[in-house]
Amino acid sequence: MTSQWLLQRQGISTVMGERPAELLRALAVLGEPPGPEHAVIAKALGLPDVPDNASYSDVFLFQLYPYASVYLGEEGMMGGDAADRIGGFWSALGQVPPKEPDHLSALLALYCDLIAPSSETDPAQEALRAQAASALLHEHLMPWVFPYLARLRELVGGFYGHWAELLAEVLENEHSAQAEATDVPVHLKSAKELSDPRDSEAADFLAGLLAPARSGVIVTRADLGRMAKELDLGLRAGERRYALEHLLGAEPKLVLGWLATEAKRQADLHRAREPILGAIADFMAGRASRTAELCVALAEESEASDASADREPLATVGLSDS
Repeated sequence: MTSQWLLQRQGISTVMGERPAELLRALAVLGEPPGPEHAVIAKALGLPDVPDNASYSDVFLFQLYPYASVYLGEEGMMGGDAADRIGGFWSALGQVPPKEPDHLSALLALYCDLIAPSSETDPAQEALRAQAASALLHEHLMPWVFPYLARLRELVGGFYGHWAELLAEVLENEHSAQAEATDVPVHLKSAKELSDPRDSEAADFLAGLLAPARSGVIVTRADLGRMAKELDLGLRAGERRYALEHLLGAEPKLVLGWLATEAKRQADLHRAREPILGAIADFMAGRASRTAELCVALAEESEASDASADREPLATVGLSDS
């Protein structure tokens, strides 16, 4: 951290406690493509210099997409049922959903509107606002935003690393101020588990690996690059699924072993969040642990099949649809 960041910490903590909506709104703006106002906001928060559009694109358009549906949907992609469910939440509040209702900045801005001081004098209406804010936080932000911000801090430093750290701290403070929720959010409960490719289509297994709600694991382009480098494999350009499929086809045992290790690591990170997130962290840790166990079993079967028969690598672990 920079010395400026440390000097600002006490002031930020005060704002966090007394005017959290203002702080969150500022952080929401910083999660959008850099604009003229970003430098002013960053300076006020003691953050490093605002990066350029290319740096923003590398983080948010190529590595960690800031859309809830990517992490909460069965498809692991933008849109789908998860985005529709979030759009329905906006509508239930009497608002017209924006074009991207599940974008992190849009969700933070909506939460700010709900917790900001209001001229409303009707206690019942105030209670409804508070209830809506709690639902937004628990159902549509908490299930994905902490692992998302943690992975962002792992992959990048500088401005966005500090931004993610501060945002996580503010949201943790907000979450602790809410009544503890014991239910697993609908997004997660409705997502099926990662399928076993020995019992289902390989395409569904591959899609599930890249859908955090199913696998419990966030796998980025940078992770695939790191995997290829560590295993001395070639990484094909293109979408994550295409690159992962090629890696599995080349060296299934090594790649599955790497995925198992990474899933175990992320399962441990989920468990470390249990004091904060409770049932959500427990659910995600369970998903990641099952992914690790499945990958270990498939790697062992791949090794045994390679030793006993001359078969295509993908077919040995049930990863071939042909």
